[in-house]
Amino acid sequence: MLYVESSVPLPDDRQRLKYPFDDMDVGDSFLLTDPSMVKNARSAAWMYSRRHGMKFSCRKVEDGWRVWRTA
Repeated sequence: MLYVESSVPLPDDRQRLKYPFDDMDVGDSFLLTDPSMVKNARSAAWMYSRRHGMKFSCRKVEDGWRVWRTA
């Protein structure tokens, strides 16, 4: 049976981002040193760019992989 409850606050549904996309300006970047994180970071950047109208680029560099905000 379902019961109706009142005065239950709605939780904050904003999720904490694993990557610093919110804090990035055009030309900023961050380094990924763990190769297993690259696929997830690229996917997260793509989804974030679709929702927020930004663009990101991911390239292999000497130290690992770097993700730049390009627009």
